[in-house]
Amino acid sequence: MKYRHLFIFLFLYLWLMLGFRLSILESPTFDEPVHLKAASLYEKGDYDFDPIEPPLLRRTVQFIGQKIEAITGPSPTLFPYRAVVVIATGLALCLLLWPLFSRSLFTGLLASVLLVYEPNLIAHSHYFTTDALSAIIAVITALLILQESWLKLRQLLVLSFFIALAASLKVATLSLILPLLLIKAFKLGKRRLAFMALFCFLFIWSTYGFRFQVLGNFSNIHFPFGGYLRAIKENILFAQRGQPIFFNEVLYQKSPWSKTPLVLLLKTSLSLLILAGWGLVKGKNRKYLVIIFLITFTIGIFKPLNFGMRHLLPIEIVLVLLAVKVRPRSPLNWMVFSFLIIWQIASFWRVMPQPLTYANELVAKPYQIFTDSDFDWGQGLVELRSEINRRQIGSFQLAYFGNNDPGDYLTNYTPITSNNQIDYSRPTIISITCYYQCGYYQDTRFSRRPKELIAKSFFYFP
Repeated sequence: MKYRHLFIFLFLYLWLMLGFRLSILESPTFDEPVHLKAASLYEKGDYDFDPIEPPLLRRTVQFIGQKIEAITGPSPTLFPYRAVVVIATGLALCLLLWPLFSRSLFTGLLASVLLVYEPNLIAHSHYFTTDALSAIIAVITALLILQESWLKLRQLLVLSFFIALAASLKVATLSLILPLLLIKAFKLGKRRLAFMALFCFLFIWSTYGFRFQVLGNFSNIHFPFGGYLRAIKENILFAQRGQPIFFNEVLYQKSPWSKTPLVLLLKTSLSLLILAGWGLVKGKNRKYLVIIFLITFTIGIFKPLNFGMRHLLPIEIVLVLLAVKVRPRSPLNWMVFSFLIIWQIASFWRVMPQPLTYANELVAKPYQIFTDSDFDWGQGLVELRSEINRRQIGSFQLAYFGNNDPGDYLTNYTPITSNNQIDYSRPTIISITCYYQCGYYQDTRFSRRPKELIAKSFFYFP
């Protein structure tokens, strides 16, 4: 299409401006300082800290982020490092938009609007984590496999690169890619599979600096691929032992199977669900998207540990790709379509500047259902500071969930580290995740006391 480059540029510009703005308006999430510390240790040759994630994205973000930080100066919100992720996710989404704009202007513009105004996607795309970028690359890789894009040598090289890149960004992408490769193994043939395996081996090993590493404390044998094998092992062990997760007013050690469908239903905008269903019924060439959806959804149900929407981001992208298959024909179709687009945009702005807290209209009080990375991941300190200043709240007690120092944002507060330190006569602010996972909701002196949700992710007890 003649103006494809212009529209893709405009999408990227809007994506970057929005992502950069959000990067400034939210404090670092619980996981971001962990990623930054791991990246710093990689420079010293230490790959043992948090080995659950591969080093590629962390090392790249830190390297470029340090260059940006030298220009902009350090930021308590990790803006220089978040900016790298925003750019990377924006460019990756442009790879999805390219063929859509080639199909038609309407398809490309619709995809651009839905991608920008999808709260869950933009929420995780401006954090220094591996979730969003790995989800986008995994979907692109899955589509290349399903479309059998390997017949020519150039196609085989591109496919091998994307498989290696997806696996290097996040171990969890293997749960989508490996089943698809198994389905297509016969058509791929032994030679192509061997080439891809060797290419991926060398690519992933290079991200570990071609280091020989042990798999764990049980063996002193150093393997050339040991770092990545250990990452796979740590992911499996982490899922088996679980982690406390508060969901739907119950504290779980491992996720119930119902969490995946409920999170997907309640944290996806209803307008996007309707558009995706419309595209599924009326659209063409949708079987590949259905396969990606089913694999990701099935794994989400049976996986013993699921942190919620950030593990389901490939499905959000698939829903957008299904929605762009909608073709309004009649005046009534156009009226319904226009209403859904306006609804989508309005739903997005409703939760700004913390899109992580988004839940659709089926949820009256999302803070009673979601915590952690589905609602309060430690990102609300900047808005809390503004709210405290607006309300002119004096000294108060604070129980905060996160790896940040609240003192970088707040003053005149007393941190709560145990129940013995609480003065129930003083104003108290407790983050949502901390309120439930730390057990404050079981304290009758809080549960029966009037409270108010402020700054989207904190309870305020006057």
